[in-house]
Amino acid sequence: MSIPLSYSLRARLLFFLLAAIVVGALVQGAIAYRSTLAQADDIFDSLLQRTALSLGTGDGLLSTGPTHARGAGSPVADDLIIQIWTPDGLRVFNSRSRRPLPDQIVLGFSDAKMEGSTYRVYSLATPFQVIQVAQDMGVRTSMARALALRTIAPIAAAAPLLMLIVWCVVSWSLRPVKRARAQVAARQPEDLSPVSVQGLPDEIRPLVQELNLLLERMRGAFAQQKQFVGDAAHELRSPLTALRLQLQALQRAGDAETRKLAEQRLAAGIDRATRLVEQLLSMARHESAAEQTPPEAVDLADVLRQALSEMLPQANAKTISIDLDGAPQAWVQGHRDALTLLVRNLLDNAIKYTPAGKRVHLHLEQAAHEVALLIDDEGPGVAPEERERVFDRFYRVEGNAQHGSGLGLAIARSIANQHGAAITLQDTPAGQGLRVKVAFPT
Repeated sequence: MSIPLSYSLRARLLFFLLAAIVVGALVQGAIAYRSTLAQADDIFDSLLQRTALSLGTGDGLLSTGPTHARGAGSPVADDLIIQIWTPDGLRVFNSRSRRPLPDQIVLGFSDAKMEGSTYRVYSLATPFQVIQVAQDMGVRTSMARALALRTIAPIAAAAPLLMLIVWCVVSWSLRPVKRARAQVAARQPEDLSPVSVQGLPDEIRPLVQELNLLLERMRGAFAQQKQFVGDAAHELRSPLTALRLQLQALQRAGDAETRKLAEQRLAAGIDRATRLVEQLLSMARHESAAEQTPPEAVDLADVLRQALSEMLPQANAKTISIDLDGAPQAWVQGHRDALTLLVRNLLDNAIKYTPAGKRVHLHLEQAAHEVALLIDDEGPGVAPEERERVFDRFYRVEGNAQHGSGLGLAIARSIANQHGAAITLQDTPAGQGLRVKVAFPT
């Protein structure tokens, strides 16, 4: 299994930039060095040629007289050897008598070996004489290298300076990132305020902005969770207090009839508390599982049949008939368990508020752009001004004789919102009861 290695953006930038500077300086220095050597060869060859031409077009002083060494006033460079021959092959001048050039003359440029050294020779023939100008290749190479080194000296001096500038610029440019990191690291766990984007580069700013959006969502989620926990604690306190009172009433019961009534009330209180806890657990499971699994194609008609089979015992207990009609299949994208919980909560709400012996009707519509679920009951309905408030957690309509947790519709809307569906409360066509419509996009 491969282990991801962490790395520093600053270190990576510096490594590649400094490496590029070093490689660039080496390549440029090598090119400049080779180019300077080649140019030096051309310059030295030109020096040999110009020296020979200047002697060949002179006043002939060097061409007369015996063989002799170069005088102090001669215009010949110190590293050059000059020989002059007559057309008959008689050497009449040698600037360095101890190192005579070979007698074999090759006109133009040539290389000659003499006493273990190599010489670059230029020979020029005139009507009256043959002039040879030579230069020791060792001396010539040393001079060329010295010239080449002087050429690359600025490159060698500029590379460290450029590396220092790059180091400073990268460190300065990443300072806002370091400041943002320190700002986040210094925070307390409960501090979810936005991270400052002031001074951040454009490449880093979107990342911090997305982080701030995440922090904002977390603030909202934590605030909602805090409110939920507070509301749940408040709602649980009431049934637990009622259970304690009912237990005390059971303990004080003096006769069998009073004791039986207290036991019934205690059992009903336990059922209400159990129902509230189950609703709280359902909401918690839904909110955590919905973010972990990807949506999939779900047949809403099959979900309705499953939820209906689970709720039939509750409906039969009140002799409530439940009808299901409409599309035999209706596919939506979502989470099957969550959609089953949505339908089950809506059915539970409809059965709870429908009087005994009445009817609950379920209808599924498949349209071009949506799938609509309609649930009609014959209960007391909900006033139009309260139809939005009943979706709030733990909200109950005042004056209603039914005891509920106030979470069923809140869970249903939460699941609908997660699936991009709209849930609304309407009047039934008959005017009696409540219609719940859930419209899913397709």
